[in-house]
Amino acid sequence: MLRHLSLLLLLAPLPAWAQDSALEPLDVFSLEAVSQPQFAPDGSQIAYLRASNDITTDSTRSSIWLIDADGERHRAMDGSAATMSSPRWSPQSDRLAYVRSEGDVTSINIYLPADGRDEQVLELAGGAAGLSWSPDGKFLAFAGFVPEPPLPPAALPERGDHNWAAAAQVEDRLVFRIDGIGPLPRGGQQLYVLDVAKGAVRQITREANSSGADFAWSADGSALIFSADRRENAGTQAPDTDIYRLDVQSGAITAITDRRGPDNAPRPSPDGQMIAYLGYDDRLMGYHNTELYIAAADGSGARSLTASLDRSVAAPVWAADGSGLYVQMIDQGDTHIAFVDLEGGVERLASGIGGAAFGRPYTGGSYSVAANGQIAYTTASGTRPAELAVGNTADGFEVLTALNEDVLAGRYISEVEDIRFASPHDGLEIQGWVLYPPGFDPDQTYPMILEIHGGPFSAYGPVFSAEFQLMAAQGYVVLYTNPRGSTSYGYDFANEIHHAYPGNDYHDLMGAVDHMVERGFIDEDRLFITGGSGGGTLTAWAIGQTDRFAAAAVVKPVINWSSFVLYSDLPQFFSRYWFGVEPWEDPDAYWQRSPLSLVGEVDTPTLMMVGGADVRTPPAETEQYYSALKLRGVPTDLVVIPDSFHSISNSTPSRLLAKVAEILRWFERYDPALEAEAE
Repeated sequence: MLRHLSLLLLLAPLPAWAQDSALEPLDVFSLEAVSQPQFAPDGSQIAYLRASNDITTDSTRSSIWLIDADGERHRAMDGSAATMSSPRWSPQSDRLAYVRSEGDVTSINIYLPADGRDEQVLELAGGAAGLSWSPDGKFLAFAGFVPEPPLPPAALPERGDHNWAAAAQVEDRLVFRIDGIGPLPRGGQQLYVLDVAKGAVRQITREANSSGADFAWSADGSALIFSADRRENAGTQAPDTDIYRLDVQSGAITAITDRRGPDNAPRPSPDGQMIAYLGYDDRLMGYHNTELYIAAADGSGARSLTASLDRSVAAPVWAADGSGLYVQMIDQGDTHIAFVDLEGGVERLASGIGGAAFGRPYTGGSYSVAANGQIAYTTASGTRPAELAVGNTADGFEVLTALNEDVLAGRYISEVEDIRFASPHDGLEIQGWVLYPPGFDPDQTYPMILEIHGGPFSAYGPVFSAEFQLMAAQGYVVLYTNPRGSTSYGYDFANEIHHAYPGNDYHDLMGAVDHMVERGFIDEDRLFITGGSGGGTLTAWAIGQTDRFAAAAVVKPVINWSSFVLYSDLPQFFSRYWFGVEPWEDPDAYWQRSPLSLVGEVDTPTLMMVGGADVRTPPAETEQYYSALKLRGVPTDLVVIPDSFHSISNSTPSRLLAKVAEILRWFERYDPALEAEAE
């Protein structure tokens, strides 16, 4: 158990079954989730990725499984230890291409379901992304990395056989490291076409900037339609991709879009007469709604189909008859699949879509559509990770998998309660969710954890979170919300924090705590607060303004905005969109929004945590605040998760457990009930 038994004894008496059946940390290693379902075009069967946690290697392995559309013949494609990704059916539904990694070998393979044969067609040195079949099924296009030599250091005398230190490393790029990858090798992704029958591969772009994996075949197979930022010195400017047509034979590139703002996800219509894509006019706001556009194949006559929707859309897929497009959208924390007709009418088809991550309850998920209109998608709830659902609106939807019943059926998993309340700042309605501990009795009182999402332009939803379920299993009420600035509530709601973050979102969070306290079963002396990334920033901001929390855990935060925007992995983005000026142009604006400016008011015992390899909110941010707290005599510890990038919980299962365990250990140390008992 993660918590001291004495704390459990202070809670309402729990029945034996509830204590015995509470979710245990080791259960995390047995969790599985569905992602990237791929319907065969003929609607006969579905391939999907199954994410499985492996306790022996402390990793999440991805394998491909197949299942008939009626739920029969559910089977693993391969029982080996290979990691698989990017399953893609041929247009004839008879072959499945995918990327396979085993040991040091990465390859493109083709699996033939009819006889179970699996053939390697190309071994790759630089990996592959965006795998896509040509319309006639003869070719596969993909993006692969092409390295360039590093910049040479200044010449030194010949070292001969002497053992000198490593040579200097020289850099001239603004973006030279990315979180989740680390230092970026020089070079970029280029587009390739593979002749499947011959096994011959041909590089068809040689761009100065990366071509990327955001592309699709033209309807006649003569071209690739791709999205890229081809501007000179693009790496130092605000992001701005456009869509281009690449002739596969000649290599000629023609621009289809040209505006200030990103244009992505190009999707030619089935008849080749139109193109759909995602984008927006960039007004340098903190948040923009991503809209669905259609235009003639050459880009003329472009118009937005979702300008009046006031929600972002993603993952467009043309209907087989060209009557409109399927999209994914998030509304009030719930992810939907919708259909948008060519006049902009929107019909919601399915809800409860969920992603494959096990950590925190962020919105997400994926789907696929067969030619007959059947939809396969990942469905999740507050009590279960993502499973596979199939169906349509006429006949309904059916969940075909139950990957976690062997683990979770015998465990207490808290249902997620939806709450709404008025912000004490201005009455704005705020949505949140609550998890309850085993044996919850509203006539008793409980400690409560407020957990705050990052982003800040993102959203939580009523989907499974191993982190929160583990906290609830140890006796806490767990509260999480979507304060102003969260996505899925419209343009105005998100931009309430434009150039004003952190700010009035703090009042929304305190209103959530007040709302729960007023219900009568929360012990006001046992309130705790935590959050990661933007949530870590808001946690540090909150304890600089209130001492109502018994303890805090600040995870991978921004503490000093000036140091952050110049030291993070994306310096060309944050100052332009989140401040509008550079740090040296208005240092006061940066300081006034930095939690470090309030550290002199902090008395709350505060745990600081960060990944050792985090370059999104680098360790220096966490260490600054830790040093300041130490100098002031505020109780604090520094926890570094070795080698972890920004996404601690989603990197390895043990890191998820370490994060939760360290937070709960800190909260136990400063829980007034335990302190009183110790005296």
